[in-house]
Amino acid sequence: MNHSVQKKENAFLKKFSRTDLLLLAVCLLFYLLFPIFDGPVWCKDSLSYAGKDISREPLYPMFLALMKVLDGAEISASGMMAAVIVQSLIAGFATWYAGYVVKKTKNESRVLQFATIGFQFAVSLLCRFAAIRSSVYIDCIMTEGVCLSLFVLFTVELYLCMITEKKRHIAAAMILSFLLFSLRKQMLITIIIMGAVFGWYYIIRSRKIRKFCALVLLMLLVLSAGKLLDRTYNYVVRGAWIEHCHNSMGFLCVLLYTSDVENDQNLFEDETLKTLYLDIMEQAEEEQILYDDAEPGWLPLAVHFADSYDAIGYGIINPVVEGYIGENFSYSEVEAALKYDEICGGMVSVLLRQEKGPLMQVWAYNIWRGFVNSIARATNLLSLYSLAAYLFVGAMAWYLIAQKKKLQNMMQQRPGVAEYENSIEQIGRSLTFMFIVLIAIAVNSLTVGLTIFTQPRYMLYSMGLFYAAGSMMLYDILRIELIKKRKPL
Repeated sequence: MNHSVQKKENAFLKKFSRTDLLLLAVCLLFYLLFPIFDGPVWCKDSLSYAGKDISREPLYPMFLALMKVLDGAEISASGMMAAVIVQSLIAGFATWYAGYVVKKTKNESRVLQFATIGFQFAVSLLCRFAAIRSSVYIDCIMTEGVCLSLFVLFTVELYLCMITEKKRHIAAAMILSFLLFSLRKQMLITIIIMGAVFGWYYIIRSRKIRKFCALVLLMLLVLSAGKLLDRTYNYVVRGAWIEHCHNSMGFLCVLLYTSDVENDQNLFEDETLKTLYLDIMEQAEEEQILYDDAEPGWLPLAVHFADSYDAIGYGIINPVVEGYIGENFSYSEVEAALKYDEICGGMVSVLLRQEKGPLMQVWAYNIWRGFVNSIARATNLLSLYSLAAYLFVGAMAWYLIAQKKKLQNMMQQRPGVAEYENSIEQIGRSLTFMFIVLIAIAVNSLTVGLTIFTQPRYMLYSMGLFYAAGSMMLYDILRIELIKKRKPL
C-alpha cells in the first residue's frame, strides 16, 4: 500500500459530512419507529432472560436489569420500553456505520452507502410485515434484539481489520465477539469466523505466521474472559462458581429425533439413563415428532425437524428429566441444573453411537436450510433462488479475480496508472467483504445446522450484508467495463 493510500486509510473514519449525519439521524429514527408503534414485544424466551434463568448467558439478563433501573418499571411486557429503545439505537447506529464504512472504502460511493443501509432496512421490514412473527427483533425482549446489530458491527470491524490491519479494528472485533457470545452462545461462531478470516489473511495471503499466532492467543484470551464473566455472574447471582447450564439439551434433541428406539435402547448400560430415554421416546412417538414421522423431501423433513425440536426439548426432555430429579433428590437450583446436565450429557454420549444415516440426512437438509434462510426464506422456489444467488456471487468473484490479474499485468507494463491501482484496490476490498460474509454464513449454517434447527431467527445475521457485499462486487464489475471501453485490458 503506497503512502497516499495509507494516509487516506488513517483518516477515512474521521470525517462526517452533513449527508452522513443526516443519514445517521434517518437510521436512528427508522428503528425508533418500531418501538414507538409496537412497543416491547414479549416472546416465549423473554421470561427466562428477565428471570435470570440458569440456562441463559449472563449479559442479556444484566442488560435487562440495568434497563429496569433506568426505566423504573418491572421487567414485563409493558415495562421494558427502555430496553427496546436502546436496542433500536444500537440497530440504527450499526446500520449507519455499515453504510458509512462501505462508502469510505468504496470511492466515496453514495449509491453503495444507500444500498447498504437499504438492505438492512429491508431485512427489518420483512421481519415486521412479511414474516409470520410480525415484529422486528429489536422490539423483542430476547438476545437477537442486540445480537443482530452487534454482529453487523463485528463483520464491519473484521472487514476493516483486513483492509487496514489497524490494531483498533482488531480490538473492536475482539470486544464485539466477547459481547456477542456473552449474550448468546450461538455467537461463539464469531471466534471461528475470526480464526478462518485471520488464517486466510495472515497464513495464506500475507505469510505472517507470528501475527496469526498472536491473534489466536488473543482470541483464546477473549474466550477465557467470556467464561470468567459467566462464572462471576453465576457466583454473584447464585453463589456458585459455574457457567450457565442446560447446554447439552439442544444437541440431545437432535440425537433423539433420529434415534431408532428398537436398536438404540441396547446402547445404554446405565439403567437410569435407559429408563429416562425410553420415557422420552415413548412420548415422542405418541406425538409423532420423530424422524420416521416426517414426510418425504428435503424441505418437509427440515421443517418437521424444526417443529419437533422444541416439542422434544421443552415439551418432553425437561419434564421427564426435571421430574426425575425432583422426585429422587432434594437439590438446590444449582445442584439440580448440574444433575440435569449430567443426565443429558450422558444420553448424548450414548446416542452418538446410533446409526448415522438418518442423522446425516437431517444434518444435510438442516444445513442447506440454513444457507437458504441466511439470504432468503426456505421454500422450494426460494431455495432455487438461493442456489442461483450463491452461484452468481461465485461467478462475479471469478470474473473480478480474473480482471484483477489483468490489471496487475497492466500495472507492470504501465506502472503508476492511478486508475488501475485504484481498481485493483477496490476489487480486493469487495472480494474481502464478500469472503467474510460467506465465511460467516457458512460457519453459522454449519454450527447451527449440527446442533439446533436453522430457523430464520438464527440465520439472518448476514442477510443484509450479503446483498451489500454483492452490490459492491457489481459496482466493481460495472466500473471495470467502463475502463475497458476507454482502455481495453
